[in-house]
This record gives sequence, C-alpha cells and structure tokens, in this order.
Amino acid sequence: MPDNRLNWLRLASMSNWVGATLMAGLIKKYQNPALALKATSADLMTIQGWDSRRTKKFVAEAPKSKPICSLEELENKNIRLITFTDSEYPAILREIPDSPLLLYAKGQELGACSPAIAVVGARNASQMGYEVAHDFAYKLAKAGFTIISGLALGIDTYAHRGALEAGGKTIAVLANGVDITYPRSNAKTREKILKTGAVVSEYAPGVAPLPWYFPIRNRIISGMCIATLVIEASARSGSLITARLAGEQNREIFAVPGGSGKSPSQGTMDLIKEGANLVTSPEEIIDYYQNLLPEENLKNYENLKKEEEENDNNLNAEERKLLIRLAEEADVDSLLSEGWNNDKLFSLLLQLEMRNYIVRLSGGRYQTRREIKIR
Repeated sequence: MPDNRLNWLRLASMSNWVGATLMAGLIKKYQNPALALKATSADLMTIQGWDSRRTKKFVAEAPKSKPICSLEELENKNIRLITFTDSEYPAILREIPDSPLLLYAKGQELGACSPAIAVVGARNASQMGYEVAHDFAYKLAKAGFTIISGLALGIDTYAHRGALEAGGKTIAVLANGVDITYPRSNAKTREKILKTGAVVSEYAPGVAPLPWYFPIRNRIISGMCIATLVIEASARSGSLITARLAGEQNREIFAVPGGSGKSPSQGTMDLIKEGANLVTSPEEIIDYYQNLLPEENLKNYENLKKEEEENDNNLNAEERKLLIRLAEEADVDSLLSEGWNNDKLFSLLLQLEMRNYIVRLSGGRYQTRREIKIR
C-alpha cells in the first residue's frame, strides 16, 4: 500500500498558494489527504472561502502535485511528520481556523502538552524583563505548564531557559525548517530543549527563516496554548501580533506591566488598556488555572513558595530596607546620596545579587527581582 504520508506532503506542497485557512477547511472536511486531492470543483465550492479561481487551479494542480519533501530526508534528519489527524497533533491547535496542515518536529513527542502557555516579548528587552521572563517561566513550569515560545533572542530565550531550569517541558515553534539552527547563538538552548521538549515548525526541512514567516508562525505559538503571556513588548512588535492572534483564537492574554514611559513596555501597557489581564506574579496565572494543573506539580510549586518565604525570613533589617528601596531601580550614586554607607552598600548589593534578590541593570543600576514579603 502507498504511504499516505506522501499524500500529506503532496497536499502541503500546494499550501503556499492555497493559504492556511482554506487548506485547514479542506482537511477538516475530508480528514484524509488522498480524498482531499481528489476533490471536485463542486465539492470545493461547498467549503467556506473557496472561490472559482482557486478551485479551478486546485483541481488542475492536485493530480500532478509532488511531495514538498521526501520521506527519506525526514528519516535521515530524524524529523517526525505530524499530520493534522495524528494523535500527537495538539488538539487545541486544531480548533483555530488556520491550523497548519502538518507539523515537522524534532525532540520528544509533543504528547499531552496541555495546559500550555506562550511566553513572548521583546528581543531587545531590559535586563529586568529577561529576569521576569525567566522567573515566570520557571515557576509556571514548576506548577505544570508547558512553556511555548519562538526561540528568538531576548524574552523567548529566557522563557525557554526558565522552563528548562525548572525541569519542565518547553517547546520552540520555529519560522524555519527544524533542521536549521536559528539563531545560531541559541544553539545550546535548542539542544537542551530537544532533550526534554521539542522544536516544531510548519515549514519543511531546509526552509530558511524569512522575515514574513515569523508573524505567520505566531498563530501556532498562540494556537497551541490556553493563554499567552506578554512581557516587555514594544508598540510595534511580533509579540503584539501573537497577543492579537490569541484574542482572535478566544484564548486568554496576560501582560506584565513595565515601568511607565519605557519604550520596551509600551506595547504591553497598551494591551492592558485594551483588556489584557494584568499580572505581576506567576501565582496569579497559576491560581487562575489551578483546576487544570497536575496536583503533584502544584505541590512542588507550594514547596517552592515555602522555600522563598523561609529565605525572606532570613533577611536582616538592612537587607530588607535596601530591597524595599530597590523596588524602584536606582544606581549606586543615588543610593550613596541617600545616606548609605559606601563599604556596607557594596557588600549588601553583592550579597543580594548572589542570592538572586536583585538584578544589576545597565548603567550600574539595581532593582529588586521580586516582591519580598515583609513580616
């Protein structure tokens, strides 16, 4: 019997000019690529969005279509082909109107990766933004979320790393073939993801990243998730595209507010004004979805919170005072002008940075990484 995967790959070869939405409507109607390839003009015209021009072209092109790539190439590169009807294909992704026909994957099986949450943001975010992305992803992964992002530099990278350090699962959705490492500087992060998670793409092996592939890819990032979390998005960014797509897909949108007047956070603030859920801690998201999270993971998260509270209790008076002051970022000169002793200040800053309570920002400025419970 002929391998039906070849029919999937034949159908995929026509996706570029058919379009994702029309192709999704086609496969949702037929559920089988062999039947879809034999569709008549009359059949196609019953599917929403198909017009006489595309219908005529499809009927003419389908019989002579060639697979977009070979099965041998997939096997040689250890790439899994996940079709729309496969059990590994995320069920939640099938719900969106422009579901990808195929997913190419490397790494571990996607499995039941729900509940998944997308974590996205600026490539050129602030150091505090990177720390927030890492912290949120770490704790959300501890609580049982799969963290999904795009493996871009910046917020994406820190989100993936946070999930990995938590021992959780993270999936990178690429805007190029999964056999291509992009960006090259994220090669080590990619390799770590492959050990416990996966990299996936709708683009065939060998397809290089092109600028317009990234916004197209973003519908998959949001479509695989029950919610999207945006951290430090500028007024015009791909992260806002992902958030808009999440809204269109009837998924929740969460946004972490940034400092007022700071351009990396302008898009995030606009999202909040437009109705996105404002969050300042991972716990707010965890509480929102606690009925969907595994009980064992929730226990792990509760243990993590207890450890943090115990550490907070071990802070001395001067450390607490400085942490409260650094809720608003400040540089060393400003702190010295406020009366802090020179030798003692540098010692306190070093100790608190080593214990992960504060983050050093550009220009010699410091800021508290998270809320400290004062007792």
